[in-house]
Amino acid sequence: MHRRDDLRAAPSAQERAFANPKFEFVWDSIPKQIEGAEMVEALEVENVKTGDGRSLPVNGVFMYIGQIPNTAWLKDLVKLDQWGFILTDGTMATNIPGIFAAGDVRSKLERQISTAVGDGTIATIAVERYLEGIK
Repeated sequence: MHRRDDLRAAPSAQERAFANPKFEFVWDSIPKQIEGAEMVEALEVENVKTGDGRSLPVNGVFMYIGQIPNTAWLKDLVKLDQWGFILTDGTMATNIPGIFAAGDVRSKLERQISTAVGDGTIATIAVERYLEGIK
């Protein structure tokens, strides 16, 4: 399900998804309610263009919300890029000494668990070195 009529994912990912017979795309729609007594049985959806609603029989729901970082509260503290992601150097340091950022809030090419774990490792080492330097 997607609230628009096209995807913004990488073209190669889109091709794989469209070619997968297990995928059924529901365009211009948003989830309204998960139904089921003891397990998921259906998902009520609404078409954002027409307002029409319908019930889809499903046995699971996996939400992917998007890529808008929750960093507005930092806008007057550290430098953010035009999309609101935190700007860092290679050690995950921000423009403010002693403030580091790692993971999906950081301005970078990819946002995946593997890159977030790598960011966390680098940030941990950098923070340790920073703290040793101020003793």
